Amino acid sequence: MLRTIFNNAQRFHLNTPNFSSTLMAISILAFAPHCDASESKTSTETQNKPEESVETSDELPDRKFAAFPVPITDDALGLGLGVNAMYLHDRAEGAKNPSTSMFYGQYTDTGSGMAIIGHEHVFAHDAWRAGFYAGHFGLNLKYTGRVGMQLPKAAQYSSYSNFVYAEVRKQIIDDLYLGVQGLWSGGNANLNEHTDPEIKKAFEQEMSGSNSALGLLMTYDSRDNMMGATQGLNVDLSTLHYSRDKRTGKRFTRLDAEISQYFPIGDDVLAYRVMGKEMLGDAPEYEFVTPSLRGADWNKYRGSSVYQAEIEYRHKFSTLWSGVAFAGAAVIGNQDRYYTHSVQSEVVPSAGVGVRYLLNAKERFTVGVDAAVSKMGNTSFYIRFGEAF
Repeated sequence: MLRTIFNNAQRFHLNTPNFSSTLMAISILAFAPHCDASESKTSTETQNKPEESVETSDELPDRKFAAFPVPITDDALGLGLGVNAMYLHDRAEGAKNPSTSMFYGQYTDTGSGMAIIGHEHVFAHDAWRAGFYAGHFGLNLKYTGRVGMQLPKAAQYSSYSNFVYAEVRKQIIDDLYLGVQGLWSGGNANLNEHTDPEIKKAFEQEMSGSNSALGLLMTYDSRDNMMGATQGLNVDLSTLHYSRDKRTGKRFTRLDAEISQYFPIGDDVLAYRVMGKEMLGDAPEYEFVTPSLRGADWNKYRGSSVYQAEIEYRHKFSTLWSGVAFAGAAVIGNQDRYYTHSVQSEVVPSAGVGVRYLLNAKERFTVGVDAAVSKMGNTSFYIRFGEAF
């Protein structure tokens, strides 16, 4: 599930105990070529020229490494500073896209810190794709409950977790890839509230643990460029089959599906994305899914399922500068396993704008800033490499 720890993974949305997949997706999603697509283009004329003319141009940027500070203003994690860094490797022989390496780290005034490293490799002639990610999180958070079971007052807790993820895909026919993925995640939670010892114990057991999972991948990718698609279709399907949960002794499964498509309109691009995430079986709460929607509070909206859709228009102002406008909505569902056995759901809308700056014309590699407003006026800012999808 690399889309979502560097966009992605934006197909990859990792869940580690005590840390929702969406935050990692935000951290990662900013980096993964599989789901990040910068809309910036050199120009219609440049796209139609041979690739060599782009490479030798003195007027177009050709940066392979970029790093920048990221101010953190998160309702859950507090105020702080992070750093994004990404490196584009030379393309393998006959490959349409480069391999990429990344690092993300941050620390906030609540004593919350994290560090993530990753690499996505594109082999010669696009015959294989592979990825690896690993990370550590030490977070001080507020637990607000989940959809349909919100707490009247947020509870303070600390979590410490790690994860390792790897995937490999083989091209079967043009644009179609099949593969496998594996994930290990583990961590502990401590409730920092004066409360009944039994309540404290039950909370920490529910929010702590470790899991391993194996799954299948299928990708259809006809995009003209993974990092800066201007046309084409990308379909990602994946499964993760988890080991037995220590609480119930039962296995559980995660299903992910995502479709994104891109339509050129002159020098501009119209894109949409629809996706679904579903937990099957009695999954622990720390494995619940959250929306991958800019502006949505990842710490508040969690459930056993998420379905979302969004649309984005990408406008080119000049060779180096472009802007985006986007809107979408997510439906988060949560099945009450213990009491009424009913399914609670909540709809979260979101909209916003952003700006992009072109760093590498050949690879359509950009850096940008997004501002998004969601339910209850919640406003979020994102500094990222590439696009949200």
